Amino acid sequence: MDDIFLKYMDNRFKEKDHHLFIKKITESINHGPVITISREAGCSANKIAEMLVSSINENYYFNSDDKWNWINRAIIAESAKELNLPPHKIKYIFDSEKKGIIDDVISALASRYYKSDMQIKKAIFKLIELYAIKGNIIIVGRGGVSLTNHIKKSLHIKLQAPLNWRINKISEKHKISFDIAKKYVTEMDKKRIQLINNFMGRKADNSIFDIIFNCKTMKQIEIVETIIKLAEIKKLISK
Repeated sequence: MDDIFLKYMDNRFKEKDHHLFIKKITESINHGPVITISREAGCSANKIAEMLVSSINENYYFNSDDKWNWINRAIIAESAKELNLPPHKIKYIFDSEKKGIIDDVISALASRYYKSDMQIKKAIFKLIELYAIKGNIIIVGRGGVSLTNHIKKSLHIKLQAPLNWRINKISEKHKISFDIAKKYVTEMDKKRIQLINNFMGRKADNSIFDIIFNCKTMKQIEIVETIIKLAEIKKLISK
């Protein structure tokens, strides 16, 4: 199955409009179930994903082959491995740093590790698609919503909160000043928006999410329980 899929990926990725490619492939293969969690800086998505997996596996799935898992930065490491690149060489794609043609030429001449943006994106698409095909996966950040938005058996979550609340959270967590935390939050929010737009091939808005949670007003357990209920309603999980 994987070999056939990868061959299909290689043949079809020549299409210039990559977001149409993603739409076609996700419509043509039975994917999922998959849950994606996007977040604004300062909102803890990893902990919620961990709690979700624990609760779902304990209460809904009893076969070890059907256990749910969650991934986040592992995508970077696996994409790097797929391309035979050190992780820091692929990280800029997730950071949404635009590279001009001069940068590309210099990188190509200066580094034996050079790979084009399209090759890197191809590896990322491939990995996320393979996770989605297998199903029972929660993808935290990394543009997961962009690459799985057309999957029928999916649920897309966004975590947000007021700016000052998030800045204070980052300041407390990393023991840094409010001003430094503010700069970090502002930059991270911008990069994450650019990443989603980049992977979707267009400017995205909140309509790509099924539900948005305010992390200031809702406890993590409340968010988790609500997501589980929604997953039941959408038939992503069942007892």
